[in-house]
Amino acid sequence: MYSAFEKQPQEKKDLIIKVAIEEFVKNGYEKASTDVITKRAGISKGILFHYFKSKKNLYLYLVNYVKDLLTKEVMEAIKQVKADDFFERIKEIVLIKHKVTAKYLLEAHFIADAFANPPVAVKEMKEIIKEHYETYQDDFMLEYVYIKDLIQTEKLRDDISVDTVIRMTMFICEQLSNKYLTLYKNKQIDIAHILDSSIKELNDYLKIVKYGIYKPE
Repeated sequence: MYSAFEKQPQEKKDLIIKVAIEEFVKNGYEKASTDVITKRAGISKGILFHYFKSKKNLYLYLVNYVKDLLTKEVMEAIKQVKADDFFERIKEIVLIKHKVTAKYLLEAHFIADAFANPPVAVKEMKEIIKEHYETYQDDFMLEYVYIKDLIQTEKLRDDISVDTVIRMTMFICEQLSNKYLTLYKNKQIDIAHILDSSIKELNDYLKIVKYGIYKPE
């Protein structure tokens, strides 16, 4: 669908992507202007629609582009994590997400808004969000984030199982994620401050879990 756009020089593509994301972030989907995008990108409106056919297709292209970009950045960084402590690994991964968000603040703002407040006119967003979360459900999380082999089983209290630790930690992280997503939806916090606040809160909860599951030394 986007072959004509993909054939363009990288510098030209990067500029169109940048100004389009800025316009959607600034004005939202409904009020975003393709006239502004084309003027700032130095192309005609006809060329833009030759590349994307419609504003909706442009938006969907950007959603998939940003989603894949941020996911790739995070995954490559996660593969380099060396922490051999279960809880330290989780905190390190959250910090990685923080760094990626800081590096791509505009893109992170765009995708957070697309997922939190998908445009009514872009019905395809429902399937994109569903597929994304299904891809990163339990199997992925257990392989890359909540690695049970890092839990010091020999130190666990007799009434605590590894599976309980996993479920409890996943529940805490999920609830924190839902909390800050709700705050973002309600415009009570901006994307730049979500991770700062959530990291501190997560760290407090993980301390309680960590020192509650192991036998006293």
